[in-house]
Amino acid sequence: MLWTTFLCLVIATLCFFKVSMFVFETVRSIRVLQTLPSPPGAHWFLGHQKQDPLGPGFKWLLDTVEVFPRIYTTRLGPMFVPTLVHPETIRPLLTSSTGSVKSKIYSLFADWLGEGLAISNGIKWKRHRRLLNGSFYFDVLRTYFPVYNDCVEVLLQKMDRLAAERKPMNVEHQLGLCTFDIILRTACSHQSNCQLKDQSAEGEMNLLTANSTLARIVQSRTTGNPLLLIPLVFRFSSLYPEWQRANRYIQAVTNGLIKQRRKDLNKMVESGHPLTSRDFLDTILLARDADGSGLTDQEIIDEVNTFLFGGHDTTSSTLTWVLYALAKYPEHQSKVREEVDAVLGNRDSERITSKDLNSLEYTSLVIKEVIRMYTPVLLPSRTLTAPYDVDGVTLPIGTTVVINLYQLHHNPTVWGRDHMDFKPSRFQSDKFSKMDPFSFLPFSAGPRNCIGQQFAQNQVKVVVARVLRRFCLSLVEGEPEPVPCVNVVVKPLHDLRLNIEPRNFND
Repeated sequence: MLWTTFLCLVIATLCFFKVSMFVFETVRSIRVLQTLPSPPGAHWFLGHQKQDPLGPGFKWLLDTVEVFPRIYTTRLGPMFVPTLVHPETIRPLLTSSTGSVKSKIYSLFADWLGEGLAISNGIKWKRHRRLLNGSFYFDVLRTYFPVYNDCVEVLLQKMDRLAAERKPMNVEHQLGLCTFDIILRTACSHQSNCQLKDQSAEGEMNLLTANSTLARIVQSRTTGNPLLLIPLVFRFSSLYPEWQRANRYIQAVTNGLIKQRRKDLNKMVESGHPLTSRDFLDTILLARDADGSGLTDQEIIDEVNTFLFGGHDTTSSTLTWVLYALAKYPEHQSKVREEVDAVLGNRDSERITSKDLNSLEYTSLVIKEVIRMYTPVLLPSRTLTAPYDVDGVTLPIGTTVVINLYQLHHNPTVWGRDHMDFKPSRFQSDKFSKMDPFSFLPFSAGPRNCIGQQFAQNQVKVVVARVLRRFCLSLVEGEPEPVPCVNVVVKPLHDLRLNIEPRNFND
């Protein structure tokens, strides 16, 4: 009895000590973070969330970076979140492979993307990055160009029909189908025909819809009711059954694709047939550590799901805004088209090859300026594992730090007072070389930069070049200006439609 009482006292003392230390560290962190500048008008309980910082159009973000061009603290309920918006405050955080890890906000994707590259940290992340690097070597990416062109050809045929009927094109929808078609073929050598099946597709369109559903729910948890961030509350919410259905479907389909591809590879090895070309899945199925071990089935599922989501949604977003910008600014559309015509010349085929990309210089400038203005992924975040000194303040261990890429790319102290103007010339080498390399970070930087950035850029250039070779784009008269909003990636708030007109090559 005496020992039981003594043990209870020890446990109670330890619990009290741990709680006291947690409270002490929390109060100390808040006091430090309160020394940073912060936008006025925060609600006593909800903080700045009541002002809707990520509301459509991003006016709050634009107004805030005007006043706080380096760093400020955002209050999200009881949390104080330092937000970095200037190259000088961002660079040290991204160039160090230690000192920070992915923040806990990425755990919202965990049931869906597992411990893929987008979420994992430490030794696991380093191992996966090393094994996946081979999937994005130049020689591998070059083999994807026939896939890009085949999928774009389907898109162009649909555009031909719309143009013949004088109907505008729902840009985000059609480009979303095209990029999803591309990602399935390059990831798993799986020809879904989702562009042709459209909404009636029984399998792949459900896969696309499931991805969109999960993305929408993640966005609802981050910008809606803050209580949904608590796992237990989320599990009892009306969103959870929908999340479960979509996630189970994705896991089952991905698992089936992987098992089938593994069987196909084994048959090829047994029959002595060489593997002449590899998709993303082939590369990670065959990737090996120094001791001969490879990724487990679950690890492969996680990486394929990460590639399917990340490779599709961000690219679709970028293409949507590129075509919109070209329709809005016909002078830039003409210059891109002239460049494409010069590259293709009198070829019998309109197919773009890997060798053509270096000649699409002005096209690249336009794409970069669009990405600056409509950065697909706004808010990468890190949790500090070491103190971080910034502008005279030492942020303590455990602090979650946000890098607001939209504000970085619209920071008037970095890009000038004309940062809202569309000017591809900003990225001409003689001008951009004089800027801080950390002024433009659509794919992040440092050790954890986006592994698939070249894959995405190649895809965007091929689609843009093929579309402008065949069509002229213009805005639909009377339709309002598209408003950017966040749905994990930046998309138009409402359907974005453009007029498409076949080119007259006799002019």
